Amino acid sequence: MATRSEPGRRPPRQEPIRWTLPGFCGSARVTTSFGDLPIQALRRRDPLRTVQGTLATVDWIDCIQLEEDFLHANPDALPVRISAGALGNGRPERDVIVSPHQVVNVAPGQFQQDFRRARDLTDKPGIMRQPEMLISYYVFHCAAPAAVMVEGLCVSVSP
Repeated sequence: MATRSEPGRRPPRQEPIRWTLPGFCGSARVTTSFGDLPIQALRRRDPLRTVQGTLATVDWIDCIQLEEDFLHANPDALPVRISAGALGNGRPERDVIVSPHQVVNVAPGQFQQDFRRARDLTDKPGIMRQPEMLISYYVFHCAAPAAVMVEGLCVSVSP
């Protein structure tokens, strides 16, 4: 049964959701075969350079916008800021804001792998939740699992 709320009054609060979607905010730059490209400029079939030196093709892209009421009711969806150099020299190259469920490589070298969710890194210096009132997460997937570079940070992208 639907209920009508009075003007100026919020609807009854529901249980918060568990946020599970990966993604990037702002103009994070992704390494493609033709250079670094802001994430919001990615298009289907763009070739991404993988950490292994091969190419992976963007299969699909989505933009998920979350507004203040949703973020207030679901604080688990608040993004994580990874400050420049927080994971080592040049990792990332500049501050990057990601979804808490984005998987990043925290190993000391790009060829070693120790992938963790950003939400699990907030106990490290320079990595913290970023309070926001409105956020857009850009999510991209490749046809096969791949490790690609975003702002000098190795991240895992799944199909």
